[in-house]
Amino acid sequence: MIFESRFESGNLRRAVKIGDNEYNLILKYDHNTTAYTQWYYFRIGNTRRGTTYKFNFVNLVKPESSYN
Repeated sequence: MIFESRFESGNLRRAVKIGDNEYNLILKYDHNTTAYTQWYYFRIGNTRRGTTYKFNFVNLVKPESSYN
């Protein structure tokens, strides 16, 4: 699997494989903040049709966010 966010507004910092089809995703902080992350924008390639993948957003946090 290929993760890519080297484009304008891409914010994936790191993807860590923790299982056969499971990944922990670490995002860059939102622009002009020091500790908030409430959105994600990246692309994934080289996936297999019919395979289920699980993505855990490790640091998707902001007080009073819809993700809480």
